[in-house]
Amino acid sequence: MVKKALFDAEADAWESLYRDSSEARWGVFQSYARKRTRARMELCLSLLPPLAHKEVIELGCGPGYYGMRIIAGGARWTGLDISEGMLTVCQKTTRSGRLVRSNVLHLPFRPRCCDILLCIGVVSYLRENEIASLFSEASGILRTGGIFLTQTVRFDPLTWIRCRLPRSIPRPVRIPGPFYPRNPNTITQLLEDSGLSPRRIVPYCKFLIYPAGTVYLAEKK
Repeated sequence: MVKKALFDAEADAWESLYRDSSEARWGVFQSYARKRTRARMELCLSLLPPLAHKEVIELGCGPGYYGMRIIAGGARWTGLDISEGMLTVCQKTTRSGRLVRSNVLHLPFRPRCCDILLCIGVVSYLRENEIASLFSEASGILRTGGIFLTQTVRFDPLTWIRCRLPRSIPRPVRIPGPFYPRNPNTITQLLEDSGLSPRRIVPYCKFLIYPAGTVYLAEKK
């Protein structure tokens, strides 16, 4: 899979967007990318309920910085990713928790096994029918009253172009695009169709005012 191979190759670059470092692949653009990535993480984590003693699963766990924070909050965390490279970095980041290599469209979890499910930076790679399938599976593994947190991107011509640049052109990370921007009304309807009731819908920006995406917090009915 092209996307998996690129995520494997870019695992260290993605990890660098979360940690404090003076290293930069592309100067000031790396700094901007790091600030945006970490701001999005802080927004997502701020929407979660108390984590102590909760069973938390993260789909598309990447380099593991959400997992590190969730474990520090007292939760039992499981991270899933399709990329071996990402999971290797994640293991070093989290140092605990359970790691699973699998596709988000085929979740290897038993029904009603978790209290909180995160899916950040994943949905925008999926077509609408794949999103519906993912949300249905997510609903199935959540306990009644459990929380599902996900995120989508808005249409961004700069990102659209960046996904299509030749791989030889340097940038903070190479994104295995293209992204599929989604209307919040579409995502809200897909959540509701899967038995997930939206509770918070929070837009976020980059470059202060430029719309970048939306975070959705939903509850299992």
